[in-house]
Amino acid sequence: MKTRLLLRMVRSSIGATVALALLVAVASAIFTAWPRLERQTFTDEVNYAIAETPPTLRALTATLPDPPVRDEAGLAELESVLAQTFTGAGEHMTRTTGDPRVSVTTTRVSMSAADRGSDDFFETSVRFRVDRGISSLVEMVEGTAPGPPAEASDGGALAPVEVMLAAGTAERMELGLGERFTAPVTTNSYAAGSSTRSEFVVVGVFEATNPAADQWQHQLNTLTPRIDSDFNRGDAATATVYIDPASLAWMARSAEAEIWVPVRAEAEGAAGLLADLRAFTAVEHPLELSGPSDPPQVRFDTGLTEVLHSAIGRWRSTSTVLAMVAAGPIGVTFAVLALGARLALTRRAASLALAAARGGSGRQLRSLLAVEGLAFGIPAAVLGAAVAILAVPVPGAAPAPTNLLLPAATALAPAVLLAAMPLPRLRPSRDDVAIRSRSRWRWVVEVAVLLITAASLWLVTGQGVTGAGGGTDPLAVTAPLLLAISVSLLTLRLFPLVVHVVHGAARRGRGLTAFLGSARLLRSGATPLIPVLALATGVAIAVLAATMLTTLRGGVDDGARADAGADVRLNGPTFSEGDLTEIAGLDGVAAVSAVTTIPAVALAEDDTSRRVTVYAVDSATLPEVQTDVPGAVTVPGGFSELSPTGVPALVWSGHEVDTSEEVRLVLDSSVVLDVVGEPAAAPGVVGPGAWVIVDLQLVREATGQNLVPRDVLVDLDDGAGPDAVRALSEWMAGRGTIVSPAESTAEFLASPSARSLQAGFVIALVVSLVLACLAIILGLLLAAPERRRLLGVLRTLGVSRAMAGRLVAWESVPLVVAALVVGTGLGLVLPYLVAGTVDLRPFTGADTAPELRSDPLLITGVVAALAVVLTVCVLLAGVIARRLSTSVLRIGES
Repeated sequence: MKTRLLLRMVRSSIGATVALALLVAVASAIFTAWPRLERQTFTDEVNYAIAETPPTLRALTATLPDPPVRDEAGLAELESVLAQTFTGAGEHMTRTTGDPRVSVTTTRVSMSAADRGSDDFFETSVRFRVDRGISSLVEMVEGTAPGPPAEASDGGALAPVEVMLAAGTAERMELGLGERFTAPVTTNSYAAGSSTRSEFVVVGVFEATNPAADQWQHQLNTLTPRIDSDFNRGDAATATVYIDPASLAWMARSAEAEIWVPVRAEAEGAAGLLADLRAFTAVEHPLELSGPSDPPQVRFDTGLTEVLHSAIGRWRSTSTVLAMVAAGPIGVTFAVLALGARLALTRRAASLALAAARGGSGRQLRSLLAVEGLAFGIPAAVLGAAVAILAVPVPGAAPAPTNLLLPAATALAPAVLLAAMPLPRLRPSRDDVAIRSRSRWRWVVEVAVLLITAASLWLVTGQGVTGAGGGTDPLAVTAPLLLAISVSLLTLRLFPLVVHVVHGAARRGRGLTAFLGSARLLRSGATPLIPVLALATGVAIAVLAATMLTTLRGGVDDGARADAGADVRLNGPTFSEGDLTEIAGLDGVAAVSAVTTIPAVALAEDDTSRRVTVYAVDSATLPEVQTDVPGAVTVPGGFSELSPTGVPALVWSGHEVDTSEEVRLVLDSSVVLDVVGEPAAAPGVVGPGAWVIVDLQLVREATGQNLVPRDVLVDLDDGAGPDAVRALSEWMAGRGTIVSPAESTAEFLASPSARSLQAGFVIALVVSLVLACLAIILGLLLAAPERRRLLGVLRTLGVSRAMAGRLVAWESVPLVVAALVVGTGLGLVLPYLVAGTVDLRPFTGADTAPELRSDPLLITGVVAALAVVLTVCVLLAGVIARRLSTSVLRIGES
C-alpha cells in the first residue's frame, strides 16, 4: 500500500480516534486512582480506629503478683528485663512499642487518720504505690517528695513512713500536709526482719503536669480518690499514695506490679503489627531476674488486637463490596471501548475497503490498526495514570503490580480491539434482531457465558461468607458482572418478542414513525447489548447502594439500640425518684425506666449457690422504653406483683436453675424467687455473665434496702431528635455518661469505611451512567449512516425534519425502559449475593450479620431520579444524532 493511502486512512476518522483516546485516558485515570483511594481508605480507617481507642486499650498491659523486688535497684532491673522481652517480639512490635512503665501497688487496706479525717465517708482506705518515673509526671504544690524510711533507734519505735498524694485526693479526704494516719502493712517476704510499718505522714502534695496524660488513664483514682457507694451505708473512699522506692522492702506480700507498654500504632504495617501482637500475647514470658530461683512469668494483654482486627476487617469488607460494585463499570468500560473501536472502523469503512481493493491484505490492515491503537492508546493511558497519581497521592510503599493490570489493559485495548474486529466491506449488510441468530457461534458464546455465570454463583454461594481475614475473593468480585452480562443477554433474547408485537401493531396502523422505529429496532443487530449492559449496571448499582446503605445503617442502629437499651441511656452516680420525675418532664421524653445493678449476689438453690448479677428494673415501664430495641426481653404479666411462691424473676437460660427447688437471692436477707422465665438475652438491660432480672420495687420491699438506680433508659417522642438528647445532656451536666444510638449511627456514617463505601457507590454510579450515555450516543452514531440514507429517501418523499428526532427516540427509549426494568430487578437481587459472600459484621460490630433491608420509597426515588437523568441523556444523544444525520444528508455522501 502507498504511504499516501495509509495516511488518508488514518486521517479519515481523526475525531473518533481522539474520542477513543480520551476514553482510554479517563478509564486509565479511574483504574489507577481506585486502588490508591482504597489504600487511603485503609490508612484512614486504621488511624481513625486507633485515634478513637483510649490509651488504656492501645497499650500492652500486664500484672505481676508479689513481684520479686525489694529496692529501687530491683525495680530498675525489672524494667530492664521487661524491655529486653520486646527485642524479639517481631519487627513491627519492636518499631512501635515504647519503654515499659512499671509501678508496684499494694491492695487496699483500711486507714485511720490520727488527727482528723473526713466525715463524708463511712470507711477510708489506702493503697501504697512505688513508681520510679512519677517525678517526671507531677509537680509538687506543697512539701517535698517522700524520702526513704528512717531506721528505728535502739529499742525505739519505727519512724512514720513519708508519703505524697494528689491534691484532689488530699482535698476530698481532708489529708493535708503533715497529716498522719495508720494502716496495717504486712512485711514483704523478701524483706529482712519482720517489722510492721503502720504509721504514715503526708510530706508532699502534687498535681499532674498533664492530667490528660496516658499515665492517669492507666492508673485511675490516683489524682482523685476512688469512691464506692453502698446502698445502705453511704460512700467509702480509697486514696492512692506514693512512697519512696526504698520502702519496697516492707510493702505487703499482696502487692502487684502494674506493667504497661505504650504502642504507637499506625496504618503502615498494621497487618504485621496485628500478627506480632497476637503471637506476643498468646504466650507467657519468663523474667530472668536475680534473686528468685523460679523466674516469674508475665502474660501481656491489649485491646489493640481487637481494634486492629475490626478496622482491617471493616476495610476488607469495604474493599470487597466496592470491588464487586466496580466490576460492573470495569466490564462496561471495555465494552464501550469496543463500541468506540467499532465506530472508528465504521467511520473509515470506505478507506479500509479502498485499501483492501488496492492490494492491502487483511494482515497488513490489522497490523496498521494495531499500531495506530498503540500509538494513541499507550500515551493516553500513561497521561491518565499520571493525572491520577498526582491527584491521589498515597505515601508509603510502591503500588502492587496487580494494581497496574487494569491501566495496562486499558492502554492495549484499542490496539487489540481495532485489530480483532471484522474489517468493513464495500457492500454493507444488516442483521435483524431475532430469537434465532444466523450465527451459531453467538449461541455458543451466550450459553458459555450463562454456564460460567451459573458456576460462579454456585461456587460463591456454596463457599459462604468470606471472613474479615480472607481478603478479596476474585470469584465473588466477578460474579455481579457475570450476572449483569447474563441478564443483559437474556433481555436481548426476549426483547425481539416485544418488538415484533409492537412492529406488527404499527404495521397495521396508520402512523409512519412507529412502523419505521420498530423496524429499525429489529435491524439493530447486537448493537444494543452494550447500552443495555451499561444502563442495567448503572441502575443495579444505584438500587444496590440504596439497599446496602439502608442495611448497614439499620444494622448499626440495631446494635447501638441493643447496647443502649432504649433511644437514650443515662448512666450516672445515682438517680433519685425526683431525678426520674425531672427527666420524664423534659421536652421530647416519652417515658423513662430505671435499672439498678447489684453485682456478685449469691443465687442459692438447695445446698448450692452461684454468683449472679441482679438487675432490678421498673417492670411497668421497661417494655415501653424498649419498643424499638431488637430482641428486647419480654416482661411477663404480673411481674410487678408478688406471687404466692415469691418475687417473680427472669433467670439467664445459661444458668440452668432447677425450678422444682426453692431458688433465692442472698442479700442482707434472703429473697425467695418465682422463676417465671429463662430468656437467653436481655439487650440493653444486662451485661456479661450470669444474671437475674427482678422488679425494683418488689426487691426494695423484700429486703428493706433503698436500692438506688444508676442507669435510666429513656424513650423519646416520635420526631424528637438531637434537641431531646441535648436537653438530657444539659440536665446531666457532666455527672455521668449518655449513650445515644442515633449518635452511634452518625459516628459510623462518619467513619472512613462508611464514607468510602458511600463515595464508592456514587463514583461507580456516575461512571456507569456516563458510560451508559456514551454507549447510547455511540450506538446512535453507529446507526447514523443507515438513518441518513433512510432520512434522505423520506425527505425526498416529503417527510418533515421532525421525523429524525422521533426515529432517534425509537432507537433509544425502548432500550432505556428495558434497562431500567432489568437493572432494578438486578439491583434487588445483588444485595443477597453481597450478603451471602461478604462478612458485614465488622461494619456493625455485632456477632451476627445485619438483616437485609430495603426502603421502597428510597428505591423508587432513586430509580425515578435515574429515569430523569437518562431522559436528559437520551435527549442530548438525540440532538447529536439529529445534527449528524442532517449534516451527512446535506453533504450527500453515499
